[in-house]
Amino acid sequence: MRNNEFTQILKWPGYRVWQWAIDEKRRELKPWVRHKNGNRKYPCSGCGRKFAQFCDFTEREVRDLPWGEYQTTVVLEVHRVRCPDCGVKVEKVPQLPGKAPFSERFEDEVGRRCESAPARQVAAQLGLAASTVRAIDLRYLERWDRGRRRAPVHRIGVDEIYLGTQKFLTVVSNRTGRRRPWTRFSEPSGPPGSGARSRQPV
Repeated sequence: MRNNEFTQILKWPGYRVWQWAIDEKRRELKPWVRHKNGNRKYPCSGCGRKFAQFCDFTEREVRDLPWGEYQTTVVLEVHRVRCPDCGVKVEKVPQLPGKAPFSERFEDEVGRRCESAPARQVAAQLGLAASTVRAIDLRYLERWDRGRRRAPVHRIGVDEIYLGTQKFLTVVSNRTGRRRPWTRFSEPSGPPGSGARSRQPV
């Protein structure tokens, strides 16, 4: 497979795959990506101002969505720019939500899985620590919360339903409308935050 075909499959806007490696035994795929020739502007992560020149760059490895049965780790060239307002800053990469070694779409997939399954189960599925999954889910919730419409809430109701075997379903609802802000499934016997969360905005 040629590099441009990997670029088309990866679908990282503004970036191209320039080399790749496959570990058949470990079922791992590692594409190396860099800016496309027409995308050589490097935005400051502080103010967003774009620069044509950079100070230096490093390679950063981030886990991305799997390709079939292959776990995918993208090796990305990340540049530093000298901003007159912010000083020396790492460029802002749209596909990366923060400093964690995961792409945003991978974190979104983890968050969606946590809507219907406990963090420990999601962690086992993806080969991650449960604490890592809970941290990803929290960042996913924060992005979801920033992007949703906020209707005024005057009264809320909180109810907890016992499901048996020390399992509970907590429901928070808007008493002035039909909107249910969120539900939470929890297992008191497990570690804090081990329950799954499900958000169902109207």
